[in-house]
Amino acid sequence: MKYCADTWFILALYGADETAKRILHDVKEGKTRLIIPIVVYSESWKKLLQKGISENDIERFYGSLLSSERIQIAMMDSTIAKEAAKISLHASIPLIDSMVAATCRLTDCHVLLSGDSDYIILQKKKYLKVQSW
Repeated sequence: MKYCADTWFILALYGADETAKRILHDVKEGKTRLIIPIVVYSESWKKLLQKGISENDIERFYGSLLSSERIQIAMMDSTIAKEAAKISLHASIPLIDSMVAATCRLTDCHVLLSGDSDYIILQKKKYLKVQSW
């Protein structure tokens, strides 16, 4: 199984949500993989800073996550950018969510971990599968 993380998942993980922790455990034990789109990395930094979390704490959190070879940040490239533009246009969803969806699809992830309702239309169109709790 290969997961793609939305900001919702990263925030749940930082907040020690039990389901998020279980998924992370499965990733670190080698049963699954986790892709974090670069835009999610950036947005989660912003949201954690807005909550008053110190930069040092965020650095430690991400340092722990990225110490696993099974977790990686997916960089934006022109292929993902073009796909995101098409998704945003045709599904009428925000560009940042389109970037996450395009990254999920083009990195061959099986499931997007997100509670964001913007992805419902993409799930209905069978573009991607979303898991939330």
